[in-house]
Amino acid sequence: MHRVQRVRRLAALVSAAAVAAIGTVVAAPAVAAAPTELFFSEYIEGSSNNKALEIFNGTGAAVDLAAGGYNVQMFFNGSGSAGLTIDLTGTVASGDVFVLAQSAASAAILAQADQTNGAGWFNGDDAVVLRKGTTVLDVIGQIGFDPGSQWGSDLTSTADNTLQRKSTVCAGDADGTDAFDPSVEWEGFATDTFDGLGAHTADCSGGTAAPVINEFSASTTGTDVEYVEIFGSPSTDYSAYTMLEIEGDTTGAGVVDEVIPLGTTDTNGLYLVNLAANALENGTISLLLVKDFTGALGNDLDTDNDGVFDVVPWAEIVDSIAVDDGGAG
Repeated sequence: MHRVQRVRRLAALVSAAAVAAIGTVVAAPAVAAAPTELFFSEYIEGSSNNKALEIFNGTGAAVDLAAGGYNVQMFFNGSGSAGLTIDLTGTVASGDVFVLAQSAASAAILAQADQTNGAGWFNGDDAVVLRKGTTVLDVIGQIGFDPGSQWGSDLTSTADNTLQRKSTVCAGDADGTDAFDPSVEWEGFATDTFDGLGAHTADCSGGTAAPVINEFSASTTGTDVEYVEIFGSPSTDYSAYTMLEIEGDTTGAGVVDEVIPLGTTDTNGLYLVNLAANALENGTISLLLVKDFTGALGNDLDTDNDGVFDVVPWAEIVDSIAVDDGGAG
């Protein structure tokens, strides 16, 4: 008697499943998410009053700074309380930046400034915070800690340098109490480097997602309807990936019983392969979604049946799922 073996996954870009017959757990990689809030994209601590902060908007919509209650705070000499709070005004378009500058800065900085302030500003040992209302969005430095003269070293430090956020950073550091190492998320430039001020590029589109197994049906009761479906980026060629059915029962465990090539997803990111009746066997099986498969139907991947792959004819496993029939065979 055929049993229903059907699994439905939500259309998510991250998944993991145990491979019962092989004993492997695999997680599909995630992709970078677009920014949901503003964050600092440039920091200038130059000579004299050459000080500026650039704030990037990658949210996909214009942001009214005053309406949102955005403000910048500066914490001097290791203090846990803000010594200066500057309420921001104006609107920053999506993909654009907002430059806050010390009002006595050089003409090159002021030419890019959207707002200025004439109070005493930060030095290299002072923490700087971007907030929305009272919610911290991003921190340069560490609140309540005095590093001596600066965080970091050489050009990538907070004293007498310009720091520009790396393009791979897509969100601010909202934890003002953790240790701060500017080299992790920032590129450093010499004193009074201003030529990058006024623009920022962030690579936060997400790119192409690795596919995941979204749904499959095997050995259904009555009319046998069998298929496998993957989910990935819309209208994307996934022909470099292959779905494998791996035997899981004691006799023949680890053998490749089915090789299913993949193609291009539809506009919803789905790719469906309809299979012939009994293509996926009625028993314990594992489905592996692999990249750059070089093996063949009938390959025995676990020659000694110890639950560990002896042969791996692929570049990587990107997702997997299994059905265990409880030893029924």
